[in-house]
Amino acid sequence: MPADDTSSTPFLPQLIAQAFALLMDDLVQHLVDSGYDDLRPTHCLNVFRFMDCDGTRPTTLARRAGMTPQAMGELVNYLERHDYVRRVPDPTDGRGRVVVYADRGTEAAEVATKYFADLESRWVSAVGKGRLAEVKSALAQIVGGACDGAVGSNGPDRAGSSKASAS
Repeated sequence: MPADDTSSTPFLPQLIAQAFALLMDDLVQHLVDSGYDDLRPTHCLNVFRFMDCDGTRPTTLARRAGMTPQAMGELVNYLERHDYVRRVPDPTDGRGRVVVYADRGTEAAEVATKYFADLESRWVSAVGKGRLAEVKSALAQIVGGACDGAVGSNGPDRAGSSKASAS
């Protein structure tokens, strides 16, 4: 009977988490190297990743990130002071405010988008175009199946945008 070497192979969630950690570390370093040295991993992980293109209420950002509204408020305040985001009146309800990208935030998102394209090219070089396409297709199918009936493409109440995904 052949030896079972699956005991030495990490579980898929572990591999995904490790790949995500590498991706985020490299992204933050790329942003720092590109002149965005006042951004921290928490800004990418907990704010930009959950922002919608047309703006997102801070309480919604907090819920999506699994944070308290007060903690999210501190992150948004920091990003606003550094010209990455602005708070503007909510177009659907003038009593509220939404967080939108400011010019510097849009520029950082564009740098991140280019980084992701370059990263994908490096991964194609490492594993081949066909294998990477299979991984992307399988993950899209898994995510799509996990999100049946959910709002957006990032899971329950995690509606996202291409810009949100880029940062």
